[in-house]
Amino acid sequence: MDKKILLGGAAALLLGAGLFAAPASAAIEISHSGEATLTATMDNSCSLFAGVLDDNGDTLSNVTDSTYNANAGACSGSEEVPVWDTASKLDWSAGGTLANGLSVSTSQDADINLSGAFGSITFKKGGDSAAKAAAVNAAADNTVAGNDLGGHVQATDGTAGVVVTYAAPSMGGMNLFLSYAPNSDIDADGTPAATDGGATYTDTIGFGANFAMDALSISAGWENATDRLNAGCNTADLSTTVAASKSVEEQADLVYGGTLCGDQTLMNLGATMSAGELAINAGWSDLTTEEADRNTMNIGVGMSAGDYNITLDYVNSTLTYEDDTTKDTQTVIGVGASTSLGDGVDFGVAFSNNTYNIAGSGNHTNYYAEAELKITY
Repeated sequence: MDKKILLGGAAALLLGAGLFAAPASAAIEISHSGEATLTATMDNSCSLFAGVLDDNGDTLSNVTDSTYNANAGACSGSEEVPVWDTASKLDWSAGGTLANGLSVSTSQDADINLSGAFGSITFKKGGDSAAKAAAVNAAADNTVAGNDLGGHVQATDGTAGVVVTYAAPSMGGMNLFLSYAPNSDIDADGTPAATDGGATYTDTIGFGANFAMDALSISAGWENATDRLNAGCNTADLSTTVAASKSVEEQADLVYGGTLCGDQTLMNLGATMSAGELAINAGWSDLTTEEADRNTMNIGVGMSAGDYNITLDYVNSTLTYEDDTTKDTQTVIGVGASTSLGDGVDFGVAFSNNTYNIAGSGNHTNYYAEAELKITY
């Protein structure tokens, strides 16, 4: 729940952003909320298995008889006892409407939002691209044990810097979005660009749109990022000596090119539909890069059963390596249920079954279970 404080005059947004001061007639509203959680989790994790890549001296252009030797028993998982944890966070936001009709707001995320009859413009480091802002479907990023490709890719590496996102005024259920990221010096592995001379990505552009009609909503997005320094991509061939101590995932990435890096193009589609107590969401995303490509699809169902909310989600992800043959695949089935225990207190349980295959080394399945007590204030 939010608690609000009203400030007048020059208190303005100096409190959060230090960029705007309101006229004396403006009233700035400050809201804060928080939550505390107690969780118990259990899983049978199997994420690093030391299979050895046969090295026959082939190169990426001549891969014929190189295979993976997944050592018997190398993927050894063990069921764990419940792990308990506690966490808390406090969120705040501040905003108000100036005398000229311009609305300004900020929050603990260091975002700056300007809105009015023209729509809204948001400035934020690592902010939402237009493709992400427009998406109506869930991110489908279930918590799992073991190797994880994750849910939908919602932005390219070009949006790691400050992103300017514009949302046009809604027109008959149609919403349009445009994003621009001037520069980003973050490579695909999350580290600053190794090459001196400026940002890795510049002028990243994204477009997005969604449309709502009765119980159905659909969305589409596109984003393009050009790696002007051509840094961060990982190339090797089968003649390269690969340490057997590395996991099969690391070996395959090194040898066949499994890094999402370089020039990147993202496309996504999403849809949601509601029918009484039933809600359905589905999505598809495709990230094409200079080295590897990522494709994800999901379909999820949510429903109310008395005092309980129940969710079921199916997610399938594929990482296709640079050789266009080697692939990582993952299928996740997630189930969740939650209920309110009273004002500001909720209890939920979640379970996921994760089946993945790293570069054709064989399927491995893990489970993850969680119980959470959440208190909001």
